[in-house]
Amino acid sequence: SDYNLDCMPPHGYIHVLSLTDNIAEFRNAVNKQKISGNIDTPEGGFDAMLQAAVCQSHIGWRKEAKRLLLVMTDQTSHLALDSKLAGIVVPHD
Repeated sequence: SDYNLDCMPPHGYIHVLSLTDNIAEFRNAVNKQKISGNIDTPEGGFDAMLQAAVCQSHIGWRKEAKRLLLVMTDQTSHLALDSKLAGIVVPHD
């Protein structure tokens, strides 16, 4: 790359902050984020959504809460299971 960027190493998911009413804490957490070295971006949002759905205690969902996750992107996604066909991914449990 021609860019000199201080990127985080590639990763599937990193928990940064549980749900909170503290706007200053949220802003601080967002401002400290760096882009990652991930090259294959279309699945990143889906991996995060999966983690938000299954890691309830880390995210901080209330039992009675309705959950809505929204992803907005201009990236196209891969076809379902194409990474499995290529043998490059271990499926989620």
